Amino acid sequence: MSAISTRFGRAPHLATDTVLRAGPTGSATAQAAPSPAQRALILVLAVVVALVLAVSAASPASAAGKGGKGGGGGGSNTAVTYSALGDSYAAGQGAGSYLNTSCYVSSKGYPALIDADRKITLNAEPACSGDSSLDVVGRQAPLVPATTTRVTLTVGGNDVGFENVMQNCFVLISASSCSTAIAVGDAMVADGTITGRITAAVNAIRAKAPNARVIVTGYPRLFAPTVTRAYAQQVNVSTTALNSAIRTGADSAGAVYVDVEAAFAGHGIGSSSPWINDWNWLSFSAGFHPNASGYAAYAAQVKTVW
Repeated sequence: MSAISTRFGRAPHLATDTVLRAGPTGSATAQAAPSPAQRALILVLAVVVALVLAVSAASPASAAGKGGKGGGGGGSNTAVTYSALGDSYAAGQGAGSYLNTSCYVSSKGYPALIDADRKITLNAEPACSGDSSLDVVGRQAPLVPATTTRVTLTVGGNDVGFENVMQNCFVLISASSCSTAIAVGDAMVADGTITGRITAAVNAIRAKAPNARVIVTGYPRLFAPTVTRAYAQQVNVSTTALNSAIRTGADSAGAVYVDVEAAFAGHGIGSSSPWINDWNWLSFSAGFHPNASGYAAYAAQVKTVW
């Protein structure tokens, strides 16, 4: 049924009605019916008027459908609800523009960049700097709304002692402490601890939001391959091993894994265009975390499997 018939009723009978007009004596006399050409012209004018009215009435509704998140840009008004879980890399630490400094959640982190898409609504962001996969299971997963349709998870670095490694290998350097810290993390990767924890974290998310698509990301290699700083390339190798364990845990739980190593290639610390912040005593919280460009790369990779 057309807009014309439902909103405005039938078009006026201008083309077929006999016209009555007052004659010289004041009595009503019937004038001759319009000629065929006149009738055709009147009919065309009536149709044009009706169409103009219909378009004017439909325009506000069309405009309303394009506004706001979840608006039907492609004819669909279905919004994707999204929750972001994990550690400092999930929160956006290193990018600045922090919404808080307790968890270092940033408006430039990859969850916020994904949320900027008008068809996506970020409904929970419990990601927090310093959290491990155990924190995801115990604290973060319970905060995911049951109706969530997408969940991203970046976690595992703190499980293997990211802070201890960075501090002892690159900040307050201690050869023995650095080697020990790396060895502890490598052992957790080798014995399957990390794989099991990632699987448990995904299962905890699924228990809360059973219909959600869970997307698990890895980490970038921190240093450019040309960097000769002590322990830099050893940490890169350990990062690749950690990513492999995370992928295995995600796969076994039916989640989707997103690799970011390739995206960050050529953009590590020591490169000509770094997407990762080096250590700086004046901005120590940003050290060894992606900058805004790095998180944009994260968002782009996540969206490839969205």
